[in-house]
Amino acid sequence: MSHGRFKQLLFDRLVKGGADPSSLSSILKALFKLLSTDPDVDPATANERLHYLGWGEVQVDYHALQLALACFELENGRGLDSYGDDGRRRQAMRLREVEIAPIALNDI
Repeated sequence: MSHGRFKQLLFDRLVKGGADPSSLSSILKALFKLLSTDPDVDPATANERLHYLGWGEVQVDYHALQLALACFELENGRGLDSYGDDGRRRQAMRLREVEIAPIALNDI
């Protein structure tokens, strides 16, 4: 799956979770900071931190966090294959097999 496909899935998931499409780049920056300090953060804690930062309308789940991690790792030149022998981020490996049709913004 390409980086663009992961990013589209993440955008669709964030919008479905209440994010304003015009705010996605700022929300992604907040998610990046959150995940760079704690890549294993659970959804409840992630939502609490995002709400503290002013993103009260955004709700992320486990899958959104995994998609965000995959996007950030691919953007930084660290492909998902680099986690093959590393148990810490084994969940990211499963994302390559996920096939979810993107949600059009007008379908929400």
